[in-house]
Amino acid sequence: MLMLALLGSGGNTISDLERQWEVSQSVALALRHNFRMGFAGFTTIIVALMIVDGPLLQRATTVHSAMRTENITLSLLLAPELPTGFSGVSQNGALDLGDGAMQVSEDWKNKVPIELNVQSCNGTCATTVRAPGVSLSNCSSKTWTLVEEDLYDVNATWGTWRSYDSATDMFGNPMFYVRLGYLPIHTPQGSEIASIETGMLQWWYLEDDTFVGDYVSTMCHYTPAILEYEVSIQGRQLTIIKPGRTIKTATNTLSYNIDLPFDQIQPNTIDALTMYLNLYVGVNASVGFRANAEPGNFWGLAPMSTEYRAGVVKYLDYSSDDGMRITDPTPDILADLNEMMFRAGVVSTDWSNATSLMDEGLSIEQTLQSTQTVTENVYRADLRWFAGAAVLEVLAVLFVLPLFWGWWRLDKVQMLSPFDLALAFDAPLLKDVNSATGVQDVVKQMGDVQIRFGMSAGNAKVSGPGDDGAELGRVPGFRLGFAESRVVSEPPKGMRFDL
Repeated sequence: MLMLALLGSGGNTISDLERQWEVSQSVALALRHNFRMGFAGFTTIIVALMIVDGPLLQRATTVHSAMRTENITLSLLLAPELPTGFSGVSQNGALDLGDGAMQVSEDWKNKVPIELNVQSCNGTCATTVRAPGVSLSNCSSKTWTLVEEDLYDVNATWGTWRSYDSATDMFGNPMFYVRLGYLPIHTPQGSEIASIETGMLQWWYLEDDTFVGDYVSTMCHYTPAILEYEVSIQGRQLTIIKPGRTIKTATNTLSYNIDLPFDQIQPNTIDALTMYLNLYVGVNASVGFRANAEPGNFWGLAPMSTEYRAGVVKYLDYSSDDGMRITDPTPDILADLNEMMFRAGVVSTDWSNATSLMDEGLSIEQTLQSTQTVTENVYRADLRWFAGAAVLEVLAVLFVLPLFWGWWRLDKVQMLSPFDLALAFDAPLLKDVNSATGVQDVVKQMGDVQIRFGMSAGNAKVSGPGDDGAELGRVPGFRLGFAESRVVSEPPKGMRFDL
């Protein structure tokens, strides 16, 4: 811009040149000249506004997460049923726990993530696997119907047992009972069978103040089975999405066969898991009558251990204050037991003889069809913000281009580097360099000359008559500027220069 100003047909004053240089350096300098900033100053402001272009372009492109779904074939290791003897061995009615059962029990208790030996899943894979579980069957129940007077009748009884607390001299009837167990040894059966027994006391008033109440005791059997589970796999970690659906009963668990002697070692498949889970879900809570039981003065809970009290609190329904309701714990218990069985199916894959201990035709290797979902980063463009940025860029280009109008008149490219300017202003240091060749000739002819900025000798022009009346001409003096290093020295502090 300065060079084009110098090429102007009428020339420019030094003040004009300096002003055009200053307004091109910063917005602050351009604004300082106010209305005299000219086209160059206005262009400087437009170019400075280009900083807005960055945020506009950032808004024009955003990153979003997108899901890509595809069907893949998944290979994994998981036993479809428990190998015979997974729980350990029993002899003379005593169960010696196996290492696998102990590991599964502790992992279930501590909620350790389930990890599989799985291949081919690079994202989140949804599939259906076959794994061990239990099948509920042969359920029977008995109901004791209550009338309102039973709530304060010390002689009222229900259930199959009645408790007595000598410390409080209070009789009690069952309120909430849960027990997991296994059938007595030598019970004729085709496979290993365990049981779940529940008892729940319920009573409340209907809207017309009619009393409704009963105590229901239920006994069900459950046997090892093969279940289908809907699962989600991410990496090696598996999550059970939906409880298992029974495919068929396992027939490899003949641990309590009537033909085996009582003192013979017998393989046991599920009883260790049953007994362990009972420690956490078993409940035996009673209600006892007060000494002066009467309407409005019913009974309270008999003393209970900590684990029993926790079980009552978990399933006691406090949604209404017009009675007592207990939620059936059976679905939760079966879900916990099936999770333990599933974990046992994973642990079983470490057994080298697992396949030989399962029903014929089963294998720990499963090949499944799966839906794989992969999360990817997707770039989206908003053309409205992009258009705003483009308009600003085009506007800046349109303002800058006129400043270069006429550059061809120079017949060469001028970089306006310090040495270009020094040549243009006839610097004494470069007096022997051809000004037409520009910086290239400066470097070629004087590239090895060492220069320095500082004080050097020169001639000062002094006007006026001297002591003898004669006109003074040029006298030796010092100036501050660039010169060869050998003639430049550091100026003393406070020195004033005439040149």
